[in-house]
Amino acid sequence: MLADEVGTQRALAERIQKSPAQVSQWLNASPDSKTGKPRSMDRATAREIERIFPKPDGWMDQPIGAVSTDEGHKGTPYLSGFEELSIPLLANSGSMGGGDDQMHEEVVVGRLTVSPQWAVRTIKPMTDLRNLRFIHGYGDSMSPTFSDGDILLVDIGVADPKIDGVYVLEANDRIYIKRVRQRFDGKYEISSDNPTIKTVDVLDGGQEVNVRGRVVWAWNGKKM
Repeated sequence: MLADEVGTQRALAERIQKSPAQVSQWLNASPDSKTGKPRSMDRATAREIERIFPKPDGWMDQPIGAVSTDEGHKGTPYLSGFEELSIPLLANSGSMGGGDDQMHEEVVVGRLTVSPQWAVRTIKPMTDLRNLRFIHGYGDSMSPTFSDGDILLVDIGVADPKIDGVYVLEANDRIYIKRVRQRFDGKYEISSDNPTIKTVDVLDGGQEVNVRGRVVWAWNGKKM
């Protein structure tokens, strides 16, 4: 993505000598139905951006479906030159109840696509876009935060529950999805959001529990 190459939208605006407002307009505009270029961006500007970076002639006018992601998958540009983010959907599922099988390795069964701009703007804090994964949750112990079968977006770069939140935990050769809260005494409480489930575990160092990631978004429109 061009913005990633220079760091920020403001830096991109300075690089191409356009106002930040103009760049923001391009980022938020609906792209042309046949190309990824915003309708408000003329061809001369597109050619000039290609020259500045530099990119091949016509790079800004690639038709929808022609832009490839880093892993070689075809994708639809969110904005011409700003590729889509194709996030792996793992075969693993995390239990909101008794625990699922251990997550020994990543087995990708599909991909879901989001705009990288949405991810950067919405998922905060986040370790890295490349650390995002989708998994399914099952069970009802985290209801009403999310429900049985919901798809969850997980930042697998998080290995320490430094902030209170919902985490993917590995314990007893199983995967769990639970809320983790640090108490004033430094110990961690693991609990469920369902008010009918009263179980609360306290980690005092006697259990082996590994954090496999932090749930950052439930695909029912709820930010975690």
